[in-house]
Amino acid sequence: MNCTWQAGRDAPADTQYFLYWQNSRDEEEMECELYIKEENYRNMGCIFHNVTIGTEKAYFLVNGSSKDSLIQFYDEYIDLYKIEKLMPPSNITVNCDEIKNDCIIQWQRPQISHSNKDMCFKYEINIKYKVRMSSLTLNINSYVGGNSHTFPRSNTRKIYILKMRTAGSACFVNPAWGEWSAPVEFGKNKSMPWATLPPA
Repeated sequence: MNCTWQAGRDAPADTQYFLYWQNSRDEEEMECELYIKEENYRNMGCIFHNVTIGTEKAYFLVNGSSKDSLIQFYDEYIDLYKIEKLMPPSNITVNCDEIKNDCIIQWQRPQISHSNKDMCFKYEINIKYKVRMSSLTLNINSYVGGNSHTFPRSNTRKIYILKMRTAGSACFVNPAWGEWSAPVEFGKNKSMPWATLPPA
């Protein structure tokens, strides 16, 4: 997790900033361990490692110090799950039945620290097929929960390209769509009728 801020408009040149945060009421307040610095070594951000996201609001405080004047502090309570950027599903696989012309798409939900239930996630699947050097979108659908979907191929002679992304559907999971996965190709003209995307 990264946290950044901007210097005050009237802040003296020697102003230095320090960030403190508290993940929950039961935990102690901690100072940033790894600051992001600008050219003159002023702290302008913080990098957090191994952050556990809970259901309580996290507390952030940015303090400033200067020899010339008092610096106004800034503090805020933030629901971390609301700003978490969800990773795409992992282990995306496509297995096609050459007789029924159906393809089974399977995946694993993103691993996050505060939810391990399939019903907390929804998925968007984007499937295209190649037309020479261009592509045409066939379908974009949203699916809540689960980890598989059956795609009926309308053209068994084409190569298809699939991408997926994730959003929260319930629980304490960010409802905004995350990034698309790397593309997975499948179809009749591939060397094998299946394709696998390794974990990110």
